[in-house]
Amino acid sequence: MQKRIMVRARMASIILLAIFLGAFTTKALAEKLEFSVLIGEWVRPDGGYKIQIRDIKFDGSTNVGYYNPDRINVTEAKVSLWKGLVKLFIKLQDKGYPGSTYTLYYYAEEDVLAGFYYQAEMRQTFEVVFIRNPN
Repeated sequence: MQKRIMVRARMASIILLAIFLGAFTTKALAEKLEFSVLIGEWVRPDGGYKIQIRDIKFDGSTNVGYYNPDRINVTEAKVSLWKGLVKLFIKLQDKGYPGSTYTLYYYAEEDVLAGFYYQAEMRQTFEVVFIRNPN
């Protein structure tokens, strides 16, 4: 009798774990699909700065390149959801860019990334927009 109860408890645990993992995987897949809209090259019209998004992983980490016009070192790049918007955070660490960050939001209606650039050396924040490079 006690053995039967233990077996049922284990089965119930396995079923609950499967349901939880299934829900987590489905949510992660849905977010990855939403995030994939960012893949491509984005250009800031006010100076030619470029963000190249090559890949987005399930945990939101991204393979991002930043150019002005040469490559600038990206130390952190993450995609997440924020109040229903896809959010891209990029942290730079290079000469002229020590600790500077971009916090950008994707606006599907205009197909743009818009948000803020924090220039760490000057301790100033600027509103910026990136448009998708059609090439």
